[in-house]
Amino acid sequence: MKKQFFYICLTAFFLDVFLSPVRGYLGIDYCSVLGFISYLFLSIFCLKKYNEVLTDWHIIIALTIGQWFINLPILIIDFKETLWSFPDLLFHTLGVICGFFYYRLRNPFKLIIIALCCSIVISMFFWGYDYWLHKLNFGTFTGKVKEYDLPTKFEVFDENKSLITEKDFSNKIVLLDFWHTRCGVCFKKFPQVQAVYDKYKNDLSVMVLAINKPLEEDKPGEAFQVIKEKGYTFPVLIAKDEEFPEQFGVTSYPTTFVINQDGQIVYKGDIEGAVRMVSELK
Repeated sequence: MKKQFFYICLTAFFLDVFLSPVRGYLGIDYCSVLGFISYLFLSIFCLKKYNEVLTDWHIIIALTIGQWFINLPILIIDFKETLWSFPDLLFHTLGVICGFFYYRLRNPFKLIIIALCCSIVISMFFWGYDYWLHKLNFGTFTGKVKEYDLPTKFEVFDENKSLITEKDFSNKIVLLDFWHTRCGVCFKKFPQVQAVYDKYKNDLSVMVLAINKPLEEDKPGEAFQVIKEKGYTFPVLIAKDEEFPEQFGVTSYPTTFVINQDGQIVYKGDIEGAVRMVSELK
């Protein structure tokens, strides 16, 4: 009994080791789907093969131990930093659970379980993981927040040292994109910032502003220069207070806010959701 139990643990462990590189090459969403399918078939196979020497519960426990043997200690030691991959681990476990019910239940119940689990996995693949990352990065699944006033005095300067304050936002929809010069993701998102700027640049009721977070290694005027070199034309501003982004609640870059016509923040998240919010407010 112990030998078979160990074999199952080892098989589940090596399957997890095999799937780990997939997270880096294809992403968590693909790894979640592949892991769910793999553990589903592995659990069905083990339940059929070892049902004479092990109980169903012993087999499921062995599969779970093998899968979580490395992941659980890492999750405990560095919980916050590993949350981004947590859904992936859960969906691997879901594959084991789904395989158990498929093996134990009769038709049509087993088909209902498979359909339900597959629906959950598919939803996670197409949009669920994006919601999860959005929650980790910005605190909400969709970015929409209950209206609240600006958390600090708004004072920023453009390249010509002209001051822009919240008074310039009167009766306007404002999109603020916070970024810094060493943020690779920020530059990947800039085409979308440019697109929304081009769409509304002649609309006096909408403002699109890119707020730069100064870094110690930045050269004077680097934020303005790098945007020009990339061919972007949206307004770049630098805050009077270097801690301005933190006062706004920015913890990761890029972070985009949308301010409504009443001067209240109604969105905090990624640029994609911010663009949709601006359209809704229009």
